[in-house]
Formats: sequence, structure tokens, C-alpha cells
Amino acid sequence: MGTDGQRATAGSEQGTAGGQRAPAGDGGRASGLPKLPPVRLASRDELASSARVAPLLRAAREVARWARAGRAVDEDGGLHPDEARAAVADLELTPAELGVAWQVAAGTGMLRTTGALAVPGAQLNVLTDGTTDEVLSAWDDALTLMLSAEDLDGMATALYTVGGPVKMDALFEAYVAAAGSRDRQAGRPEADGRDTPGGEDQAAELSAALEALADLGVVELGTDDAAGGLTVTLSRLGVWGMHRQLRAQGWHVPVLGSGAGGDATTLLATLASCDIEDGEAEITAWLAARAPEQAARELIDAARRGTPGLRGAGFAVLDRIGTGAVPAVRAALDDPVVHAHAAVWLHEHGEDAELGPAERAWLLVDLGAGLLEEADPRDVVAELLPDLPAEAQAELVAGLWEVKHPAVTGLLTALSDHHPDPAVARAARKAAFKARSPSGRAPRRPRSRR
Repeated sequence: MGTDGQRATAGSEQGTAGGQRAPAGDGGRASGLPKLPPVRLASRDELASSARVAPLLRAAREVARWARAGRAVDEDGGLHPDEARAAVADLELTPAELGVAWQVAAGTGMLRTTGALAVPGAQLNVLTDGTTDEVLSAWDDALTLMLSAEDLDGMATALYTVGGPVKMDALFEAYVAAAGSRDRQAGRPEADGRDTPGGEDQAAELSAALEALADLGVVELGTDDAAGGLTVTLSRLGVWGMHRQLRAQGWHVPVLGSGAGGDATTLLATLASCDIEDGEAEITAWLAARAPEQAARELIDAARRGTPGLRGAGFAVLDRIGTGAVPAVRAALDDPVVHAHAAVWLHEHGEDAELGPAERAWLLVDLGAGLLEEADPRDVVAELLPDLPAEAQAELVAGLWEVKHPAVTGLLTALSDHHPDPAVARAARKAAFKARSPSGRAPRRPRSRR
């Protein structure tokens, strides 16, 4: 297969400059968490303005003010029952609302306990007098408290992962499933929404959970005019808060508009989930912050250290640099990991570069592995060898077992399972067996040479 054909095969997935997504590396953690969509964070001043008027924080402030003369608490730090009844009457809150507001007031420092009494804390007036950072810190403390105390972390994470409005029916189903999972883990009989007509218990729990998140300004309710019914989505404040939560848990949480300050690996991983317009903006901003040769070196280094998908994406972004990247790409010919990619790139840009049969085979496996990071195996099989007749495909695939590439067995397995031509699938199956067999395998890796 010629070099032009190889790049054309990969172009549908690699061509970020052409408006396609670049394959990503590990969008979640190494444990296989789902990849999260890149988000655009609002300004901190705008976020703080939203936090200052969040109903739950305002209720917490009122509870703390109500305690200015000192209120009796029990041994767990909660209001004494007599005091709680007084607070419900004085503040016109339900017992449940009072309980949540009290927890938030204590958790944010608006309220403190001294001995057997609760009194206003140092952060009592944070909503009115606090700086932007102080307000956001208080709100973030309240979010952390809510997610743990009300067991809402899974729901908020799901809304972040979707990255858009979720229909209430779908959210209800997910909530019931999560409740069942929690019951099983705790060794309790599994709750089933079918146990009561219409799942009233779960519906009430979901309603209360959404109300708590809405009161903190985490979610917004809307309607789906096309399909009908209510929808739920994270607010901009909710996106910011969940971004912080997930980042602290080790997730990869790309942020649009921050690409210029990140390294090349961050850029390429962010591009994996971008749409065309956002991807172009990220690439433009990143390149504008660097001299062409520096950008090229950074991209090649990210390709060298990254997954096959990142390698393909890195060399696709190099297309945006053009001739300014030639010196760095030519220097990359000395590295066996990126030699084949560099040779193809140089050939496409009118430069001489040697690419032998073994290197072509290695590149084919690497490109296929990059596609498998993002796409369904059946789609990869359909796209990988589009220009070759079946007989030539079978011959090529039969020899791939000799390629020293960590992903060769996975690619051959995908070809054997999903290739529509029986001869090609059979050749892939035999090659995969040889690749797995220590006695049958004589792997070789392409040498780096100019």
C-alpha cells in the first residue's frame, strides 16, 4: 500500500485541520472511565455572581444569622429538637430544608459550634462581603457536602458526561439503577421502582435530589419541545463545580479555551472530543502561542510518548504548520516510534524520505490501533484498507504477525472478527494466532534511517 494511500486511510480520523476529530489517548483514567467532553468554563466573576444568589447558600446564611444568640445542639452537632421546631417556624422552612441548610451553614463556615451551642461563624457574610475566590470556595465546599451527604455524585457526574440536557425519564431510569446498585453493595434488598405504582418512592427521591441540586445552582430545568417532557442540565456553575470534583478524582477533564497554555498532549487529548469549530479554535490558539519549529517539536514529542491515536493526531496538526515543521519532522526520522509517520508526512509535503515495506506494515498497524481507540471495530475494518482488492488485503494481513507492535494482535483480532471477506478474515485469524505464539513469532520493528 502506498504512502499516499496510508495517509488517506488515516485522514478520516486524523485530519483535525480538515475538520475531523483527532484520536485521543486516555480520556478517562487508566481504569477505563468514559471520556468526558471538553467544556468551556465561565469567568470566575460570573460564577461567583451566580453562587451569591444560590437559594441554598442564602438559606444557610439565614440559618446562621438566626443562631446569633446561640442555639442548643445535640451531641452530633445538629439542632436540638426544640430549637429545630423554632427554626422551622421562624424561618418558614420545612424540616428537610432546615436540615440541608444547617449542614451547608456548618460546612461552609457560616456556622460554628462551641461547646453545646451553635453560633455564627467567620464566613457568615461571605456571600455579601467575600471576594470572588472566597465565594467560590464556599460554594465548592457546599457542593462537596451535598454530593456526599445526599449521594448525588453519580447523578451530577452523569450530567457532566452527557454534556447537555437529559430527559427526565432517562435520568429517572439511571437514578433507579444507581439506587439498586447501592442497595446491592450495602447488602440490602434491592429497591425496585416496580414495587410501587409508578415508582413513587424513587420518583420522590429523584425530585428531592434535583431540588437540592437546583437550590445550590448546580442544575437547571428545561423542556424538550421536540420530544416533550422536562430536561435537566448542569448550569455553568454546576459545570465548573463538577470539573473541579472530577479533576480531583483523577479524571481527564479538558477545558476549551485553555489549549494555548497546555502542552501538546493536552491539546491532542482535548481535540478528541471537540467538534469542528471548537477544534479549529483550539489548534489556532495553541499554534499562535509558539514559533513553528517549537510547536512542531512539541507535537512530535507528544506523538513519540503517546498512544497510536495521539501519534496520528499529532502529525495531522503538523499539517497546519506546513514547511515550518520540516526540520523537526526530518529530525524525527531517527526515532523508530515516529519514523514511519514522519516519512509519510515529509513525502506528502514534497520532501524525500525512505519508507520500506516493514515500515509500511508497522505504520498500518499503528494507524489501525489509533482508529480502534475511538471507533467501532467494524468501522475500522471498513476504513483501514479501502483501496486494495480482497486478494491483496489477505496477502498483506497474513504478514502482519511479524510486525513488532503492541497493538498488532488486537488489530488482527478485529480484522478476523469483522472483515466481510472470508479470505481476509481467515488470513487475519491465522496471523493473530502466530502473533500470540512465542514459537511462531519473529517480530521486527522498523529501523530508523534516513
